Amino acid sequence: MKLGRIAWLALGIGVFVIILATLFTVYSNQSKEQGGLKKSLADVGTQLTKLVSGRTALENQLKEQQDKLDAAQALLTSSKANFPVFPTGIEYDEVLVELAKSNGLDVMSMSAGGPSQKKVGDVTFTVLSFDVVVRGEVGGILGMVSDIAKDKRLVSVTVGAVEISVPEATTEGEEPPPSTATIRLSGYCCEG
Repeated sequence: MKLGRIAWLALGIGVFVIILATLFTVYSNQSKEQGGLKKSLADVGTQLTKLVSGRTALENQLKEQQDKLDAAQALLTSSKANFPVFPTGIEYDEVLVELAKSNGLDVMSMSAGGPSQKKVGDVTFTVLSFDVVVRGEVGGILGMVSDIAKDKRLVSVTVGAVEISVPEATTEGEEPPPSTATIRLSGYCCEG
């Protein structure tokens, strides 16, 4: 069987059309896939940019937080230096008697309670509460309270309350008895 020229031409055109259709389909699929890949690549690029900028921001925050931590630790260390070893009651007694004498007061009594614990944040303090009863002029009492607040040997001591009793003269022209005061103090010591 011999095919004529027109048949060969028709057969060639048919094969050519099939090849063109196949190429068009492959090209079309490749274009769609390439478009999807470009979109995915753009999305990944955007995410990468966000991640890099987010990482930079987090690194800056980490540095700021580390600086704050270092500052807090330095403050804690310096605070602990102000509250070194818990002094004994005798050391406080000696200083308080000295301050009373320098203000013209007589120390009538001193009493101390047992140590207690007070927690502020992560720091635990040992607190020793004690009372000092003095007798003398009101100006001397106020001077002693002021001296307690200023004395460097009592840097870890705070004045909680002062109760002053000022008696009146019983008869006219008679000198009133000396005033008395109870000074309530608290001594603090920082524990690790």
